[in-house]
Amino acid sequence: MQVRSGFKLNTVCGETFLVPMGETNIDFSKLIVLNESSQLLWKRMAEGEFTTEDLVQVLLDEYEVDEATARKDVEKLIEQFKKEGVINV
Repeated sequence: MQVRSGFKLNTVCGETFLVPMGETNIDFSKLIVLNESSQLLWKRMAEGEFTTEDLVQVLLDEYEVDEATARKDVEKLIEQFKKEGVINV
């Protein structure tokens, strides 16, 4: 999987958003609020191609969480990003 170009992290009043940039992403209804773990995963996604396994490992390395919970969280985020057009499969 890969992040589609045209998205940037912005922080406003302590909230971090994934913001669509450029004319092709002008729909501001697609602002996505990211929590701390989602920001961590986004940073890994933005580095280049990634798999579900890559992202699960990021959570396992950073947090005291079991693999099943990490996988569930990653799969939920991936589905949201697919739905919003943020990532290409």
